[in-house]
Amino acid sequence: MKKFLFSALLIPVLSFSMAEPVGAPPEVKNISIVVIDKEGKKHQLKSPTCEGLSYIKVKKGKVEYSISLTNVEKLEILNVSGDKAIVRIKLKGGKEEVFDISSHAFCTALSDIGNASFTMKDIKEIIFQKEGR
Repeated sequence: MKKFLFSALLIPVLSFSMAEPVGAPPEVKNISIVVIDKEGKKHQLKSPTCEGLSYIKVKKGKVEYSISLTNVEKLEILNVSGDKAIVRIKLKGGKEEVFDISSHAFCTALSDIGNASFTMKDIKEIIFQKEGR
């Protein structure tokens, strides 16, 4: 009886914990993205975070910027060399800038088949779709 009771209590906990990455910030829950990896494969994902945050940290010269994922339209990897990747970021307002980012920046998102993760060195681009799609 104790085994049955324990199993019955554990199933809802496991189901809930597998539904979404823990601590995904509320502002990214409605963001859908298409990630195109180095092999050219497209991955339809949602609720992205990078390093567990709702923004990405980039550098231009000696100044570091934090860009909210809610403001990004497209992120394109231009070059990867060692620990540094050069990215072109197009913002929703149309402005484009080139920045440096860690090639090891770790991002996660959800897919229909489970949790997905990637680093900047493994992808070509991220296209941010309109919220709610």
